[in-house]
Amino acid sequence: MKKVMVLVIALVVVASIGLPAAAAEYPPGIMFASLLNNIKFVSNNASFTLGNQMQGVFMPAGEKGWVIFRKADGTELYRFDFKTELIKQPFMRFDFMTATDVTSGQPSQLMFPFKEPGSYVLDFYLDGAKFYTFPFSISKKSPSDPFAGGDVYLIDGDWGSWAYLYYAKADPGNSLSFKVWLRHDSADKLTVDYAPRIEITRDKDKKLVCTSRENQTISLHREWNRFEFDMIFPMVKTSGGAYFKAKDLLAVDGSYTLKLMLSGKLYGTWTFGVKGGKLTHGDRTERGKADPLTSIEGGQDAWWYKKM
Repeated sequence: MKKVMVLVIALVVVASIGLPAAAAEYPPGIMFASLLNNIKFVSNNASFTLGNQMQGVFMPAGEKGWVIFRKADGTELYRFDFKTELIKQPFMRFDFMTATDVTSGQPSQLMFPFKEPGSYVLDFYLDGAKFYTFPFSISKKSPSDPFAGGDVYLIDGDWGSWAYLYYAKADPGNSLSFKVWLRHDSADKLTVDYAPRIEITRDKDKKLVCTSRENQTISLHREWNRFEFDMIFPMVKTSGGAYFKAKDLLAVDGSYTLKLMLSGKLYGTWTFGVKGGKLTHGDRTERGKADPLTSIEGGQDAWWYKKM
C-alpha cells in the first residue's frame, strides 16, 4: 500500500510540472540541430540574436528561464529572457521575450551588433539552475581589396564539427540522409559555389555502400547553413540511383566511414558504427551517460557524429 501511495504522489508531482512520467528521469536539454540553427550571427554587420524556433526537451511548459551571453572568462555581457511553450511532449519552444545589456543594466534589442573577436559562452538557465552551456568564438577578417568593403565577422563552434545521419520517425524503412552545416570564410566573396559528393564505405571490406546524388551545386555563405543530402545506391547495376533506405545500412553490423568532398577536395570525415542493427551513440550523444551540460540531443531519429 505504501509503494502505491509513493507512486501516486510521484505521478502527481510530475503532472504538476507539465512532464509525462516517462520524461521525469531525463534532465532538460536542447535539440541540438535547433540550437545550431537558431544562434544567428550575420557576418557583414556582426549582429547577434537567438531565434524563436529553438526547441527544448524534458522541461516544464510555461517555465521562465534565461540565457547569459558571457566571455569565456565569465564576464557577463547580455541576458536573454524566455518562456517555454509546449509543442508536443516532450518538445518545448523557447519564446525569447527580452534582452538586457548586463554591463549597463539597460534593455537591449533582441538582435544587437557585436564586433569583439574572442571566445564566448552561452549558458542556459531554468528555475535558477544552469542546464546547458555552449561555447563559441568570433573572429574578424579583412578583404584583400581595401576598396571591396569593410571587415567581416565569423562565428565558429560545433557547426564545423558535428553532423548527423537521419531517417524519419526512426523507421528503417525510410530513406537515409546526411545533414551538415557548411559555410565559406572568404572576406572577398558573398557566396562560393561547390559541387558536393558524399560517400559512405564499410571499413571491413572497403565497400562503397551509398553516395549522395550527382550533379549538385550548393552555394555557401559566410553564415553557417544546414544542408541535407539524400543518400542513394552507387551508380552501378540496376539499383544505381535508387533511394538508399536506413535498413540497407543497418543490415550489416560494423564500422563505417563517411567522407564529404567539395568540388573534389576532401572537406571532412566522420566515422560511425552499426551494432545489433542500430546506429551507435557515443561521446556527447549517449543519453544518460553524456554530461547534460554539453550533451547532444537528437531525439529519436537523428544520430550525431563528430568530424575527425
